[in-house]
Amino acid sequence: MTHIYLDYNASAPLHPDAWAVMEPVLKVQGGAHNASAVHHYGRAGRKIVEDARRHVAQLVGADVNQVIFNSGATEGNNTVLRHFSETYADEVILVSSIEHPSVLEGLEAHGRIQCVPVDGDGRIRLDALEEMLSGEGKVSLLSCMAVNNETGVIQDIASLSALAHRHGALFHCDATQAAGRIPVDMKALGIDFLTLSSHKIGGPQGVGALVLGLCGQTPKLLFGGGQEKSTRAGTENVAGIAGFGAAAGAVLAGLEDYQGLAALRDRLEVELKAISPEIIIHSKDALRVVNTSFFSLAGANAQSMLMALDLEGIAVSNGSACSSGSVKPSITLKAMGQSAEIASSALRVSIGWDTKEGDIDAFLSAWTKIYSRIKVG
Repeated sequence: MTHIYLDYNASAPLHPDAWAVMEPVLKVQGGAHNASAVHHYGRAGRKIVEDARRHVAQLVGADVNQVIFNSGATEGNNTVLRHFSETYADEVILVSSIEHPSVLEGLEAHGRIQCVPVDGDGRIRLDALEEMLSGEGKVSLLSCMAVNNETGVIQDIASLSALAHRHGALFHCDATQAAGRIPVDMKALGIDFLTLSSHKIGGPQGVGALVLGLCGQTPKLLFGGGQEKSTRAGTENVAGIAGFGAAAGAVLAGLEDYQGLAALRDRLEVELKAISPEIIIHSKDALRVVNTSFFSLAGANAQSMLMALDLEGIAVSNGSACSSGSVKPSITLKAMGQSAEIASSALRVSIGWDTKEGDIDAFLSAWTKIYSRIKVG
């Protein structure tokens, strides 16, 4: 059976450019490039890390000294949110109601977290945010993702950060789903803290970055070492960081070509509606990244549809893939005001650098069979 991968928002396949730089690193002395060591292998590892730092900085419009390598956006999000919840324990932290669980669950113990509502398309309501920033209690931080991992909706980050700053708050942005898909310039957008994951852009898993703005604060989560300029303890994953840097360079160079995926996504949605007219394509009229389609078939069960598609050799998702393989109703759709039935019947198709026309054909063929069985049942 041929297997078709259409779950890039969960994890993109490793880009050839990333593997090309990782392979030699792993082969030399089994990858013994401890970048903190002073010997030859350590110095070679340090150069690899700094080259990658430059590529990641360029991807998000930052200075190289602002990039702190870590294990991924989940760690970066926890680092920023824990810092503010502990340092400013008496102040309010605002987060959007559609954030990743590493933001929402990471703040469960902080009694002064408030969630900013979104509209029916999943866009953060600026009017509600203005009211919350002006309310009782000083706000220390606003945290909003740049692109939603389920719907692909692009938020107005410049306006969000400007509102936060106007009220004396700092701004954190999870740019995991934005980097490599839309231009990201943290200086121009007014971002104080930005988080990234390598594996979303075709780099290896287990590597990411927290990028600091010029706000004068350096959140820390892990202590016990001088790595990353004493901002993140732990021996750097040199091979992983090398792959992250190469992937960052590749997606930045291919950013304009990437927009061509819109033709595949739009064709998918047109034909989905032709096959199954009653499906709801979420946020269809909102500004979205070009690789993401999120839709529901009322009355169907997401887990059953995912299993049926998998048996046909098609890998898709129902949204966030960070719940140990569990299939739960979409948090994003609930926040958008959709019913439990709609939120429990959602599927996400997300495409990327290696997606071909034939992959869309295969999905549509499999969907036709599955939809027919659902209607008969």
